[in-house]
Amino acid sequence: MAKEQLMRAILIEPGQEPAIIRLPAGHGKHEEAIRDVLEGNYGAVEFFEIQPGISLFILVNDLAAVLGMKPNRRFPAPDEKEIIYGKAIFIAAYNGADESKEGTLDMSEETCLMFMEQIKLHFAPCKGDEEPGPEDTLYYEEDEQGQRKPYRWVECLAVPDNLPEPLQAGRVKFYRTETREIMEINNRYFKKIPVYTPDSSLN
Repeated sequence: MAKEQLMRAILIEPGQEPAIIRLPAGHGKHEEAIRDVLEGNYGAVEFFEIQPGISLFILVNDLAAVLGMKPNRRFPAPDEKEIIYGKAIFIAAYNGADESKEGTLDMSEETCLMFMEQIKLHFAPCKGDEEPGPEDTLYYEEDEQGQRKPYRWVECLAVPDNLPEPLQAGRVKFYRTETREIMEINNRYFKKIPVYTPDSSLN
C-alpha cells in the first residue's frame, strides 16, 4: 500500500505559538483535512507573494466570528484592527498569475520556521477578550439587479421545524423556502436576516 503523501503548512491557534502541521496532499482529502482543522468551511486571503506565481495564503473558517470562535491574532499594521478569529492555516499556493498552475504547495521545514518567526513578530496575539465588530458578521449577496445586499446569520434559539431537504455545501447545510433561509453547521442553526442600510432597496 502506497504511503500517503503529506505537505507542510503552519497552524496558529488562539493562545498558542505557531506550529508546523502536515496535511494530506491528495485532492479531496486535502480539502477535508483543512475543514477538519478549521472546524468548518474556509476562505483564503492572499498575504504576500513568496516568488512570482506563488504566494502565502491565510485560510480561516469563513464563519468564525458568527460561531463565536476565540480571537487569535491581529493582522500586521496598517490592518491591526482586523482580527483573526478561530484557528488559521498559513499555506503556500499558486496565486493565479499563471493560469495553467493551481493548487497548494509543500514548504520545507526551514521555510516554515522562517515564516513562523515572521508571524510571531508581525501578528500580535489577542488578549482573549476581543469581540467581533458589526462588520465582522456582515455578509453580502447580489440581487437580480446586481446590487449588493447585506445580511447576517443569527443563531436560532431552538431547532427550526418543517425544514425542507438541505443543500449541502462542504460542512454547511442550507435549508431554503420562499420565506426563510436557515443554515446548519456543527449542529447549530442560524437564520438569515437582511440588514437594511441607507442604500437598501425597499422591495
